[in-house]
Amino acid sequence: MRKKRQFRKKWLKQQEFLCIINEILLGGTTVIAKKILTIAALAAGMALLGGCGMLEQKKWTPQEPAAISIAKDGSITEIVQESLDESYYDAAELEKMITDEVSKYNAQNGEDSVTVKKLEHTDGVFRLQMEYASADDYAAFNHTEFYYGSMINAQLEGYLFDVPFKKVKDGVVQGSPVTGSEVIKQMGDQVLILRAPLEVQVPGSVLFTSTNTEVLSSDVVNATGESEEDEKEGLVLPSSAVYHGEEASYEEQEAAKRAYIIFEME
Repeated sequence: MRKKRQFRKKWLKQQEFLCIINEILLGGTTVIAKKILTIAALAAGMALLGGCGMLEQKKWTPQEPAAISIAKDGSITEIVQESLDESYYDAAELEKMITDEVSKYNAQNGEDSVTVKKLEHTDGVFRLQMEYASADDYAAFNHTEFYYGSMINAQLEGYLFDVPFKKVKDGVVQGSPVTGSEVIKQMGDQVLILRAPLEVQVPGSVLFTSTNTEVLSSDVVNATGESEEDEKEGLVLPSSAVYHGEEASYEEQEAAKRAYIIFEME
């Protein structure tokens, strides 16, 4: 009986692991970030982007378990790290699942649209580094909202910028939040619009971010999906509306996770 219980426990763990991997392949980083339980003990080995000459950006050690870096040419490098019990999964099977999914996507969208740059599993930690040829590839492969381009084109795409923003200078938030009407004056600058949570490094200096983010440096933002007001008052702030005393709808909660990062290209 004891052996049966141990077998069932291991089987359940395997099923849970497969669900996590499916979310890595199909759910995007917004799902991955929720699944990761710990990143302790990773600090020594997390500078995965520091040696990438093609990025031509500052050395950067992600502080969050799900992160991306955008290069000047629009390509995107993604870093995912997950603590997993090696006794509950087959490393070769895991690698095959990921590479098969990438091959399938590339067959439909062009060679090297998505590339697995690093895939390793040591000391119970699963590390994945992927590169996407463009923002469109990142969005399509991860089935997530992701816009990268000019401010004016973002407005033509239908983004209203109708949320409060933090003004940023040299990586430091300046004063009180400002309205979107001030932000949209930055017609010559670039904007990144994505779904939180996700840590992001941009190829330039951050000028504004929506208030549901944390500014970590002049070129790194942690899109948490939560503002300081949310944490203090327990509010959800989708779009330009404020909801007090009642649970927000699914649509409202999803809108609140949309993060904006406006920056000046270096």
